[in-house]
Amino acid sequence: MEYQVTTESGFEFNIVPFYLWLPGYNGSVALEGPLGGQVGPAKIDLTPIDILSNLGDFLDALDGLYMGSGEVRYGKVGLVYDIFYLDVSSTAEIEGSALPVNADVGFSQVMATVLGSYRVLESDTMHVDLLGGIRIQDIDISIDLNILDQTLPVTGDSTWVDPIFGAKGRMQLSENWYASGTALVGGFGVSSDIVWDVSANLGYQWNNWLDLYAGFRGAGTDYKSGNFVWDVTQYGPVMGGMIRF
Repeated sequence: MEYQVTTESGFEFNIVPFYLWLPGYNGSVALEGPLGGQVGPAKIDLTPIDILSNLGDFLDALDGLYMGSGEVRYGKVGLVYDIFYLDVSSTAEIEGSALPVNADVGFSQVMATVLGSYRVLESDTMHVDLLGGIRIQDIDISIDLNILDQTLPVTGDSTWVDPIFGAKGRMQLSENWYASGTALVGGFGVSSDIVWDVSANLGYQWNNWLDLYAGFRGAGTDYKSGNFVWDVTQYGPVMGGMIRF
């Protein structure tokens, strides 16, 4: 049976103050060149196994990190948020160049999602909520081109907002164990051609105020504005703890 904590006012609060998502990155990025035209695309190909195998190097390249989420509910309606921030650098190779050109690619990513929710199905063992809202992304990219022993730094950034919709649900497997998941899709050409975000978790209700969970999450964005390109898929294991009050 799922634990629920409802305040005297009728509100429910489910907060994940910090979770850990270890995403690999696969895709292409590009920037406006200092003399016009496009710098790139530069390929990003970093798997979660690459990160774990070279954890020391990854931590050295890590300049900032925060991941948190939560939900406020009143009856069937609620407000869900998720904030993901990562500032890291990696090495990629410029595609389509006739010269032996390499690029050191650094980027910071802020991905903030705010969703309204409405519970369409609820029983003693499961519930399903429909979701709709926006995703805000802010990407800052720096590409240091290494050409014939010379370095040319190029930087660029972009901020955009996409509509996003989907559903989330939870099913109780036993008294303490449960499965949960979320599926979102959006963009539709408003800013990004497409954005998507899916996750599946296995959780354990430690007591009436704390859940622990682990699973897998994947997300992708295909965004182009002029010569700025962020066409990237992120994927990897995720774990966290949810506090109810």
